Amino acid sequence: MPRHAKRSAAADTVFLTAIENGHPVRGACRAAGYARRCVYRWRAQDPAFAAAWANALQMAGDLLEEEADRRGRDGVDVPVFHKGEACGVKRKYADGLLLARLKAIRPEKYREQVMQAKPDNQPVAVQLRDFALERLTQRLLRGETVEISEIPPRLQHLLLAPDIERRTQESVSTPVPSVPFP
Repeated sequence: MPRHAKRSAAADTVFLTAIENGHPVRGACRAAGYARRCVYRWRAQDPAFAAAWANALQMAGDLLEEEADRRGRDGVDVPVFHKGEACGVKRKYADGLLLARLKAIRPEKYREQVMQAKPDNQPVAVQLRDFALERLTQRLLRGETVEISEIPPRLQHLLLAPDIERRTQESVSTPVPSVPFP
């Protein structure tokens, strides 16, 4: 179907129904035969269309939350194959969806929290979820020296000067300097 800029009540209904069912704007436009740029323009110009779109997004959010809850809590049946033939089903749970839902419902308990320092230099409380980083921090707080090789690679670029990294790559036989806790 060609994409066009002419609106109709029927095409609006198709577009909004697709949005309500969790489809992205591009897919909803394709279903309604609308050009994507036009629907954004109509939303900016027509408050009624904007309100209907916002309502459709709210309904889509509710629908997708229910599905995430169902997959995390009840799981889905996945076929099991043996020698190319289906021999049964296995229940598979979406742990990531369940954790994301817990973070949304109970952020005080499940969401990673970082408090920023206040202007009057009060102590900062940081809750670490990276266990390797937590062990490294505990060692540094006890005053232990940590070798550069013990720092996870994802953090080395944050802590080390570029010349130290270059030197460690040039010669692996040279002893690597220790990084004292600042």
